[in-house]
Amino acid sequence: MKFSTVKTLLSSVLISVLLTAGGYANAGEPLTLKQTMKEMRLQYKEALETSSAESFNQRIETFKTHLSSAQTYDFSPERKVISLEGLKKVENFITDMPVATAENLSELQHQLQSVDQLRKEYHKKAKPSKWELFLSIFQ
Repeated sequence: MKFSTVKTLLSSVLISVLLTAGGYANAGEPLTLKQTMKEMRLQYKEALETSSAESFNQRIETFKTHLSSAQTYDFSPERKVISLEGLKKVENFITDMPVATAENLSELQHQLQSVDQLRKEYHKKAKPSKWELFLSIFQ
């Protein structure tokens, strides 16, 4: 075998091992609040855009799972009450929604848009200062 062929083969194997190991290292780690919120946003958006009641219900269930995770986050003391209050309002709204069917899907999607208003309202109320964001880098 030529040296260049061996070098290429070893490089490919090394890259594969590193990528695989990196995936396993992250697989067991919990999502950060930011990642959880992004996942919630994705599920929310996909629930609004779907034309299938089954898909809507799946998205809402996944949203609920991420919502439960967000509620266990260790918020800073100055934002804990307001953050949990907002998440509780979202939980109440989502829990009160009936299961989607072909007949009520459009109406549920319309109602679901009010969750975005809650998001905007509580993000304004619980927004960290620039100083807090800077200090969070070192935690």
